Amino acid sequence: MFTKLRKKFVLIVVLSLFAVEAVIIGTISAINYYNLNQRADALLQMISDGGGKFDVDRAIRYAQPPDNESHQDSDTPPDPPSDKKKRSNLSKLIGAGDVDIETRYSTRYFYVRTDHENKIKLINTSHIAALSSKETRSFAAEILETGKETGFINGYKFLVTTTDSGKLLVVIDFNADITTAMNFFYVSCLVGICSLIVVTVLVALLSKRAIKPMIENMERQKRFITDAGHEIKTPLAIISANTEVIEMTSGESEWTQSIRHQTTRLSELVQRLLKLAKMEDKVRQDMVITEFDISEAVADTAEPFVTLAKSKNKTLSLNIADGLKLKGDEAQIRELTSILTENAVKYADEGSEIKLTLAKKGKETVITVFNKGEPIAAESLPRLFDRFYREDSSRTRDTGGSGIGLSIAKAIVTAHKGSISAKNTDGGILFTAAVRSVSQTKE
Repeated sequence: MFTKLRKKFVLIVVLSLFAVEAVIIGTISAINYYNLNQRADALLQMISDGGGKFDVDRAIRYAQPPDNESHQDSDTPPDPPSDKKKRSNLSKLIGAGDVDIETRYSTRYFYVRTDHENKIKLINTSHIAALSSKETRSFAAEILETGKETGFINGYKFLVTTTDSGKLLVVIDFNADITTAMNFFYVSCLVGICSLIVVTVLVALLSKRAIKPMIENMERQKRFITDAGHEIKTPLAIISANTEVIEMTSGESEWTQSIRHQTTRLSELVQRLLKLAKMEDKVRQDMVITEFDISEAVADTAEPFVTLAKSKNKTLSLNIADGLKLKGDEAQIRELTSILTENAVKYADEGSEIKLTLAKKGKETVITVFNKGEPIAAESLPRLFDRFYREDSSRTRDTGGSGIGLSIAKAIVTAHKGSISAKNTDGGILFTAAVRSVSQTKE
């Protein structure tokens, strides 16, 4: 159980770190892409406004602060701002880096002029060496066919503007920027994976220390249950012996019967407490693994409850598939069947039918027990398998329940790599326990 707890602790930490890293890397990558796109748009607009020329002074007009907007609307361009102001505003405009006199030499682009019928009239490749005139002509034709005004094609971003004489197509090579951004993304992912591996190893090594207080607390609880159980056995034996003496000397009465009944009930409770503490403590180590006929085991265990149900004016019907085999602890499976069947007989409505079925579903062998009765609150269903939990304490007192049986059933099912659940259906409650074959390997 502690091994599973450690694994869950490590898994939660690793998944949390993975989520944080994914958000950080994703956010940075998205910002890089946004800045790259903004820079491309700004440069394209700058060159397009310059008629195919890289005009920094013209770009400055787009970077004016809000209080100069009135000047931008006029025919007279504003006076160029200072170089410091120029760089600050242009940073806000294009996002990734500033535009200065050197940018025109580091920007690789070409432009194409066409007439109104999209026939190419001029191609200028003086600012790019990667493409020939023939290649740029083919590239331009492909862009014009798309009918888009702007977009990315093979690492190139384009902008198509309409002029008096036709169209101006400006294309900037952003392959280097894209490669840089992708390399940054890959390096970030690599660093994230490496840090995830390192953290996983460290957490795995230190997880035992992290959950040590919880382990010690659970160990103390189990030790207390075991010690208290053994201490209670002695006074119970004395009370039972004294009751027998009283009955031999004074005869049996309703008081001695009540004492005997409560003593028996308390003895059973102590036995179940000790069994539950033992089962939750390395239960696999105490299992006797054999391959047995589970059909025969379930039928043999459930059969005596048919008579018990009749005595309570109830009917127990068995629908058990023949010849099913299971590799596990036969004694525990018998106890699981007994707990579920006894529970159903206790709480079934008088005059109702209780149904027990055993069937094979894939790799699992499924035991279901259904009984008519008052529905259980939906929020209480998962807690039925908690130790000492009782959905209706007054009803439990009437039937003699202790709130331990279903906890033991859950421990048995868990030991057999299965699951157990309860749900309200058809005016009653259905318990489903699915178990699988297990090996002798100890966890």
